[in-house]
Amino acid sequence: MNYFRLLLCSLFLAATVSAAPFDTADAVAAHAPGSVFTQGEPLRFSLKPYAASPLKWTLRDWRNRELRSGDWPGAGKAELTLAALPDGYYILTVESPEAAFDGFRSFAVVPDPATRRRNPDTFFAMDSAQSWLARPDSANVRHPGDAYELVSEVIRRGGIDVVRERMSWAECEAVPGKFDWKQYKLNADLLSRRGVGISGMYHNAPRWAKTNTTHLPGDLVAVYRFARKAAETFKGQMTDWEFWNEQDIGFAPESAWDYASALKAAYLGFKAADPALPVAIGGYAMTPIAEYADVVMANGAKDYFDIFNIHAYRPISNYAQIMEDIRNYLKRHDIADRPVWFTENGTDSEGSGRIPSYIAGLKAHSPEQELLVAELLPKIMIHMQSLGVDRDFFFVLPPYSERDGNKDWGLMRRDFTVKPGYVAFSTLSSQLGDAEYLGTVALADGVSGFLYRRPDGSQSLVYWSVSPLETESNRPDRKFDDLLERPFRLAAAPGSYRGIELFGTPFEVKTSGNTLELTATRLPAILTGLSGLKPTVPFRRLSRPGTAESGYDRSIVFRTELSKDFVLSGGKSSVDVKKDDAAFKLQIFNLSDRAKRGTLALSGGRFGGVPAEVTVPPFGKTELNLTFTPELDKEFRGALRVGGTFDGKPASELVAPVRVVGKLLDGSRKVDLVGMSDPVNFRHNSSGRQTITYDPEAQGLKFHTLFPPNVDRWVYPEYMLQLPQESLKDALGIAFEVKVSAPKQVKQMLLMTVLGKEKEHGESINLNVVAPTAQWEERIVQFPDSLDPDRIRQLRLGLNSLVDDITYWVRNVRILYRN
Repeated sequence: MNYFRLLLCSLFLAATVSAAPFDTADAVAAHAPGSVFTQGEPLRFSLKPYAASPLKWTLRDWRNRELRSGDWPGAGKAELTLAALPDGYYILTVESPEAAFDGFRSFAVVPDPATRRRNPDTFFAMDSAQSWLARPDSANVRHPGDAYELVSEVIRRGGIDVVRERMSWAECEAVPGKFDWKQYKLNADLLSRRGVGISGMYHNAPRWAKTNTTHLPGDLVAVYRFARKAAETFKGQMTDWEFWNEQDIGFAPESAWDYASALKAAYLGFKAADPALPVAIGGYAMTPIAEYADVVMANGAKDYFDIFNIHAYRPISNYAQIMEDIRNYLKRHDIADRPVWFTENGTDSEGSGRIPSYIAGLKAHSPEQELLVAELLPKIMIHMQSLGVDRDFFFVLPPYSERDGNKDWGLMRRDFTVKPGYVAFSTLSSQLGDAEYLGTVALADGVSGFLYRRPDGSQSLVYWSVSPLETESNRPDRKFDDLLERPFRLAAAPGSYRGIELFGTPFEVKTSGNTLELTATRLPAILTGLSGLKPTVPFRRLSRPGTAESGYDRSIVFRTELSKDFVLSGGKSSVDVKKDDAAFKLQIFNLSDRAKRGTLALSGGRFGGVPAEVTVPPFGKTELNLTFTPELDKEFRGALRVGGTFDGKPASELVAPVRVVGKLLDGSRKVDLVGMSDPVNFRHNSSGRQTITYDPEAQGLKFHTLFPPNVDRWVYPEYMLQLPQESLKDALGIAFEVKVSAPKQVKQMLLMTVLGKEKEHGESINLNVVAPTAQWEERIVQFPDSLDPDRIRQLRLGLNSLVDDITYWVRNVRILYRN
């Protein structure tokens, strides 16, 4: 057992709740916000009065190497001031013959921000979410009180140049026209005074701004006015604005065209206040990108945002595939010129919290997990940069828990002291925040290298030893008990070179002849002052010619309110029309200061009630009661299309794809997928213990999964198509019957159409399925235009669960082919 295992075992035991009277993390106070000292600042500590007793202190580095020790001044009643330390992450422990102490007080020493070169265009950014996550919390006995100020100062000290913030519209404008910016303006002031740029985002519409919606606003004039007011109020503080968050999942259960209409209104409002302010589309949650996002683009959204925005919580091994999917999407919609931002990029690779928090019901990262996140953070961000991402926001800085309190997200603990991952980010920002990425460098087997050019023309090389965190899928039992040391050589001009360990501690290495002898570990290190190195694979920057003017009158925005004659699909990307002459309302918004007159151009079927001409008042709407009977192609698809010309200029279209499910089922050739009735044909694929059996009473397959504690609960058993006899060439979709044991505990159900045979991974298009109920019900999933069914090699039909024990049944699976 090496010293890393001893360290982790001792810290794990120390962090575990015990009968010991004093928790060192609570008893020892670091006299620095978040326990972050800047270089040159006195390293002062004190004991809380209740814990004062004659004791000895010991200082260790992150490797558990003892650096110093001594007696606490004044028998524990005076302050302890440590002699200066190099930048790094440190652990302070105490012991006393009179009282037992558990755990440790960690702290960081980071470069003085005054010595850093700020870069408002930096790639490395942080999701701070402080207006929500640093709120006062009476349930947290160790909450620092003014956490807004503390988090802002921790951001400054860490050299974080850009953060992402959140805002609730419902909180800020509870009554129309009366604005109260609450803590959102306070935090913007705290950050901007410290020179930190803010990427602003809002969602949560107030009730009065909703019409036939539950989440998205229906009043587009209100959307425009709030966006304009927000941009005016925070001008000079927000570097950009995003409209909404993860609209493709539960944050917006409305349709893709509803989101597109609201986005248009928000964009116009932002630009009215500050025409130069970039606007990002709301961050998509789903990768691969779902059909929902294609429908948003079909609705003319490309003319209403400047930055493409998406989120990722997948293993690093998936990143290349994620980016290929994004690039294909951007090309498909002629928006390859847009910068790509990941405004949330986090990880599940360390698993859910392994130790109890001092707050009842919450789990916390163990010290081992904190080191795993510290390893992951720079690897996540540098891999993303190497794949062409323009800005990456790590999720998230303040403490935050999800999944019934089991998932610990923050780079700060619940007492708002920083974890080692924060120190790793500070090192990235300090060393690479103003550097230009040049490409990858081949160093040795199992060693990754990434080359940068600094503003002074010198080069920096980031290197590390590849670990399973980069090559394997997520597992909850990852260890940090082996540094995976791998030696390698690097050609360099004779001399001494300065290196920086991941936590900022400097080291020096000298050449032997024209060669540097180096050792990579799983924690990235940075070698500085290099010159003349050539990347093995140079980084190719995409040309960004800029967006051409569309020629549309952007101020005219169409919106629909559909009656019960329409049923929205599970993926929110199409509607089923249940009858001819289906009723709907067409709303025409004019988001300009003068009245506009025009004619409508409706297509995709037969419409009733359309006037010859329409006049729309300034900053108002005209509403029409219409009917629609769709025209369908041979695949029973169509689209409700609304366009028009106003004052001589065309308006951006509204497009609602139509999928008439009943006609698809009646008019297609149905072939039973017999193999899906036999459990032996399935490959187990879940984050829990899964059993697949035939249930004779239900006359279908029974999929039962029991999940261990603290995991992301998913179950997607894999059925490999038997080719050529089960080829899906010319297939229109799949029909099946389904039911579930706990309908309210289904987070989502998906049919994954996988284009390869790889277990768990591989390129796929994920299709939403309307969540099952406790009774047998039929589900019909139609293949989107972007999917070539002939390429499908396996099917995964499953769900994400909100509980640890769930069962679903499937029967009567049929492939629907063209006749």
